[in-house]
Amino acid sequence: MNQKLSKKIIMQYNEEFQHIYKNAKSLSDRYIVMHIAYSNKFNHKIGFAAGKKLGNAVTRNHIKRILREVYRKNKQNVKENICILLVGRKAAVNADYNDINRSFCRLCKRAGVWKVAK
Repeated sequence: MNQKLSKKIIMQYNEEFQHIYKNAKSLSDRYIVMHIAYSNKFNHKIGFAAGKKLGNAVTRNHIKRILREVYRKNKQNVKENICILLVGRKAAVNADYNDINRSFCRLCKRAGVWKVAK
């Protein structure tokens, strides 16, 4: 069941990121800023970003890898047909996987995109 994220659902074009930044609702905590767009032209996409303030390319890529893995492990609990953009924050540089995972789950529940356990 553990498999890679499909390339079809990962945001890769600037147009997609700009659309989400402009039209999405955002929530944040210490480690992650989560932008969520409910109905838009890019149906069910996920994006990962880390700004230059976080450090060099190695550090930024590390943060994005952690965010990708957190989403991959929890995607079965996230509702379909929404676009999510996850942006790493400065505190995420020194955080471990479990801190960021808890942060993601908490933000999803706050945003109302977490599927209710049956």
